[in-house]
Amino acid sequence: MTAAPQPAPENRFTAHIYKLAMNYCVDVPAEVSRVLSPDGRPTHYVPVTATVTGQTARTRLVPRGGGRHRLFLGAPLREAAGAGEGDEVAVTLSIDTNRSEPPLPDDLRAALEDVEGAAGAFAALTPAQHGGMRRFLAEARRPQTRARRIERIVTEMHDRTWS
Repeated sequence: MTAAPQPAPENRFTAHIYKLAMNYCVDVPAEVSRVLSPDGRPTHYVPVTATVTGQTARTRLVPRGGGRHRLFLGAPLREAAGAGEGDEVAVTLSIDTNRSEPPLPDDLRAALEDVEGAAGAFAALTPAQHGGMRRFLAEARRPQTRARRIERIVTEMHDRTWS
């Protein structure tokens, strides 16, 4: 008999909304960042389901330095929660396990796996960055161009690992 799947761990905290340039956000406590980070280090984007004062949205945590993440609050979420700059909000975060990205092309996946740390660095990119890389490859018209682009992606991921 197999065990029932466990719900994603939830993490609750309160925070004040502040404005960063034109964006509204809250800072995630360091202990919550560590728990939600895939490798225990809050240096990567983390897909989450965020509930802010009773309103829920799928989003991601963004590294902000100092062992912490930042959670940006888009207008629909803020408006539905009735919250704005300076307001204290209750936040509940859980890992978004329903992230639906298309699988990596076999040639790119194999190339990333052949270089130490490259696959992990690629996995840490945002979904938008993944999409950009996929488009970059898909636009290659010749096999030689595709091979050069794969090499470029792998080199960049390797450099991120060692910088």
